[in-house]
Amino acid sequence: SMHAYREQVCLLQFSAAGRDYIVDPLALDDLSPLGPLFADPNIEKVFHAAEYDLISLYRDFGWECYNVFDTMIAARTLGWEKVGLANLLETLYKVTLDKKYQRADWGARPLTQPMLAYARLDTHYLLDLRDRLHADLTTHAHLEEAEEDFERIARGAVRLAQQHAN
Repeated sequence: SMHAYREQVCLLQFSAAGRDYIVDPLALDDLSPLGPLFADPNIEKVFHAAEYDLISLYRDFGWECYNVFDTMIAARTLGWEKVGLANLLETLYKVTLDKKYQRADWGARPLTQPMLAYARLDTHYLLDLRDRLHADLTTHAHLEEAEEDFERIARGAVRLAQQHAN
């Protein structure tokens, strides 16, 4: 959103079943088949720092998201001091993200291979990270607290997006 007059979702990244996917919403006319996936309460969606993403998905596509696990909130609930994705990946996986693409113009096309590689890493470790954090939340009896925060963020994102639309 830093490079656009009107902010918009410029990239969607997914990881599932050991594979990573990047979807270009600027190149596709219809993303509506993804809406039911986000709304399905039987499918857990894992995000890191979900609130802004959820606001943007609702604003741009009208998608509400149910059954969210937010790795940043989970890490914060567990008392981690540094809860940024780069910090978690460095600490747990010894992976260093090249932060120079964090503020790139993601609306410009074509995307470079290094930008795509950076975008892929945004979700590549999230499912394993979710499993680790979920286990720690369970062990330390904080899972219910974290789940309440996940739900609050998901519902609050919709309210915020609706308020900004009016």
